[in-house]
Amino acid sequence: MNKKILLLCISFFCLASTNAYSKFADLSRITPTIGKQSINLWFWKIASTIDDQDDIENNLLDTISSVDPNVKIYVHWFDSNDEYYWFFYNANRKNDIPSFQLRLFRNYVQSSYYLNAVGHNDYHILVAEDKWGDYSGVAYLRGHFSLSSDDNEKIAAHVMGHMLNAQHNYDTSWFSASIMYPHPSYWLYTLQTKFWNSDNQHSVGRTLKKLKHFPDSKLIDIEYLGDDSTKNAKKYNGLKWDESRANIHKLLVEKNTIYDITIIQADFDTYLYVYDKDGNLLDKNDDGGPGSWSKLEHQDFGSAKEVYLVVSGYKRASGEYKIRLTDYKTLIIEDSDTLSSLGENNNLRNFINLNNKVWIKVHNGIWVGEITLPQRFLGKKRKVTLTVDSKWPVKVIFTVNRIKKSRIVSQGEEITWVNTGDGWLIK
Repeated sequence: MNKKILLLCISFFCLASTNAYSKFADLSRITPTIGKQSINLWFWKIASTIDDQDDIENNLLDTISSVDPNVKIYVHWFDSNDEYYWFFYNANRKNDIPSFQLRLFRNYVQSSYYLNAVGHNDYHILVAEDKWGDYSGVAYLRGHFSLSSDDNEKIAAHVMGHMLNAQHNYDTSWFSASIMYPHPSYWLYTLQTKFWNSDNQHSVGRTLKKLKHFPDSKLIDIEYLGDDSTKNAKKYNGLKWDESRANIHKLLVEKNTIYDITIIQADFDTYLYVYDKDGNLLDKNDDGGPGSWSKLEHQDFGSAKEVYLVVSGYKRASGEYKIRLTDYKTLIIEDSDTLSSLGENNNLRNFINLNNKVWIKVHNGIWVGEITLPQRFLGKKRKVTLTVDSKWPVKVIFTVNRIKKSRIVSQGEEITWVNTGDGWLIK
């Protein structure tokens, strides 16, 4: 009987188990490159006698590379020689019910390992010497777990295609077929390690594009001031020193905002990096803060919505640290409705309360004749900048040491007032 791939269309999301065993926390032996889109591919062998291990691996790598050659793939095989294999009791008992075997396999990995083994970029394939009844493989569609027999060294690539959201493709060309041909062991055809169908190419491509550049990141906000440590952190290549332990913090950022990122306490020589969501290095610092601690000032991330802060150590040093984030928000006012409202009630005061800097821009057609800077506001230091690009000047009324003053700002001028508590001083 021809072997078939059984596709289980079961929606499934990888979640961290709440009862993970701490001794399995360092399951991964791979060292990923910081900021690079990658797949962690885990092959779990039911028996150590699996043949064609290199062919299985290479066929799968070729299939993924046919869609996106830039995705880095890290491969690790587990067999009975692994020090933790003895605990593999939930999945290493071969049976002829593939859906049951797959469920046991998924539950085993989820309940026994930390997120570094079941994260967004991790895919797991249980490899057996023989098929499961009439089936050579089974996979969760758009999932992270599958089964593959060793009868055909291209079955693993087929089930990987399903996990990446590829569907069966019956197209053939003489004696060749796509990797997604539903009968991979059919003697008449040689499976090609690529996706012929354009829908499959696009589906797999979209899945690969969604791979996280920083799957191990921890979300923090501007109020964050936690105690962190890199002593047992994951190791990364691609930093100033390869094999460096590092923590990755994800920060959601806003437009027109300047950020200071400071290591305010550490028991080691720190090194600080900032990356965008695509893994591009934006800035880095060694000793910009006190002593040997790092600091990055005046960071403007433009229209970006998120950045990634990587804390590591000089020459692979590690230890405990605290990071502090400070933001300086700038509000730009250049529309007629907002400009005309500046003299009403406490509108300008409210804008100054919520932002470190208010930048008012006027030009022909969008103009205000007079602006009064408030004497009281929330915060210790505020700036107001006025840029005039209109033929009509703007009068600014402000107070310094309880003395009311005024300044006429004419076309082509840009004036900044700074208030540190004693009134508005022209910078």
